[in-house]
Amino acid sequence: MNKKHVAMLTVAGLCLALAGCASQSSPTNSGNSSSLLASKSSEKISADNLTPQEMVSVVTTYAGNKYGKDWASTAKAAHKSSLQVDLYNADRYDLSDKGQGVAYNVRADQQSSKLVYTVNDNNVTIFSNASKNHAAKKLGTVSRKTMVNYLNNKGQSSYAKQLAKNAQVNDKRNGGSSSSSSSTTKTGKYGNEGAVNVPADMQGTWYSKDGKVTFGKNSVTIDGEKGYLFRQSKEFGENNDNYTSKSIIDATKDWFRTSFFDDYGMHWLNIRGWTQSAGDGASFAVHYENIDGHSVKILVQGGGAEQWVDTIYYQSPDLAQQYGNHKFEDLHYRDDD
Repeated sequence: MNKKHVAMLTVAGLCLALAGCASQSSPTNSGNSSSLLASKSSEKISADNLTPQEMVSVVTTYAGNKYGKDWASTAKAAHKSSLQVDLYNADRYDLSDKGQGVAYNVRADQQSSKLVYTVNDNNVTIFSNASKNHAAKKLGTVSRKTMVNYLNNKGQSSYAKQLAKNAQVNDKRNGGSSSSSSSTTKTGKYGNEGAVNVPADMQGTWYSKDGKVTFGKNSVTIDGEKGYLFRQSKEFGENNDNYTSKSIIDATKDWFRTSFFDDYGMHWLNIRGWTQSAGDGASFAVHYENIDGHSVKILVQGGGAEQWVDTIYYQSPDLAQQYGNHKFEDLHYRDDD
């Protein structure tokens, strides 16, 4: 890893390191869009910094209002119990758009469903009646920003926020059954508002020509040094004394304040030292490139004023060595300007 970018994340001796304004397709509304899930509220949400729990809640609330039928009934049932999303390999279903290879099966607690969505960069494709044996019904493809704008305009954002409070993400790929709720490690101490879940397609070990990075469900390990990802309260961040307190620095030395944002058609995870007062930290996004005629998943590390590409990571050391100095035409590098 480029040492100058790792250095920006150093804290107390520890060195760690949806865009688009409209739907991509215009499906016929399969439900009764005039019947909203809840009474209108003035509460708003932002398309930036959506955690995995918030993301599934936005998709579910959007689809419940937009398409009705099974999506609406599942959203209402989840509101009374809890919202669950099970992550499977996309090949589990017959889908016309497999996104980045992960199928998100949405259901209310203790129930099963055939409701699925896939994600490709900033766009979400929503299905109903998903099965292995017959083609799922594609309802539409839409960006994160479009969904959030729809909920804000329809006064349904408060409903989505309520769903997110008890939402649970269950990774069931490769037989796994691990889960993570939105309240994990919600200590409240030193501005800690709980663990941030790394997107499923980002988890795992990635290799660059000079190093590697590993993302766990709520952690990141860079060149052997591990840190944990949390959301930091606004009030903590506004108190400058917190950034110079030795006791706080020592207690949070392996914590990262974490956020999400969209830029250059990608959904980025940004990490900064918990008491880091300057610098943009490091941002990571999953992306796909055509390499020798094959679609290959890569991890892009970016930073700076224009989110320039700093490092490209691959899922194997061999690819990292082979393409370590390669520049992709659709990415934004520092020397492009």
